[in-house]
Amino acid sequence: MPELQRFDADRSPEWSEIWKAFDDEGGLIVENFISPDLLARLRNELTPLLSDKSPGNADPGFWTEFHGAMTKRVTGLAASSPAWVELLCDERYRAMGDRYLGAGDYWLNTGQLICIGPDETPQILHRDELNWPHAVREEEITVTAIFALTDFTKENGATVIAPGSNHWPGLLPPVPEESACQAVMPAGSALLYSGKVIHGGGANTTQSEWRIGLHAGFCRGWLRSEENFQLTIPLEAAKSFPASVQSLLGFRSYSPAEGGRLGLVDYDDAAHLLDRS
Repeated sequence: MPELQRFDADRSPEWSEIWKAFDDEGGLIVENFISPDLLARLRNELTPLLSDKSPGNADPGFWTEFHGAMTKRVTGLAASSPAWVELLCDERYRAMGDRYLGAGDYWLNTGQLICIGPDETPQILHRDELNWPHAVREEEITVTAIFALTDFTKENGATVIAPGSNHWPGLLPPVPEESACQAVMPAGSALLYSGKVIHGGGANTTQSEWRIGLHAGFCRGWLRSEENFQLTIPLEAAKSFPASVQSLLGFRSYSPAEGGRLGLVDYDDAAHLLDRS
């Protein structure tokens, strides 16, 4: 069974080696990515949001199965968590978007708090880029980090991933059991992975343990994001964010290095709305 390559942020890893692992295998783990202080603040600010959230999905059929009948998902996190806004500014995290999607040429696809509960079954294996099947190309169109707020174990639903599947042909080829592994990692770690790699949430076989993680992906700026940030985050809250975070969340217009502008208001940058009282 394969294993993901591991790096330790506390040991000043060479990021060239991290990106090589990303390119070769489609995913890797960086332990101690989040400092103990930031991890504590993320937990304190985000875990209370789960108390009023029921597991499952309002849409019947496939989406209930895909999102997990025993999994809680919460979005709009920037409105409730200054620590999450701080993590969105992390230069190492942003370097992933800059490298694979182009500096200033992407925005946040979703920032989800995902809590996999006891008795959850394995998620359907998938590639994130298939959110946009007609946009799939040789280059990356989406890249993601999953930040562990609790320990990820084999028993509580650590993410299942097929290293190297970012190079497999076809839209979604089958994954032999011996080609997949689980991203077991301690709290504070980050799983960085390609939109082309095949993966899914693991089964939670425990009786009382909830696996809590932050799913934070980037996508190309000309793609529709998975999360509707303008509905999940109030405008007044967005006004307090750093400009770079406002751009990530779509509260500023998209102005790529090549091409025209998108997301305008009266053909001005949407940022003008943030300056109005």
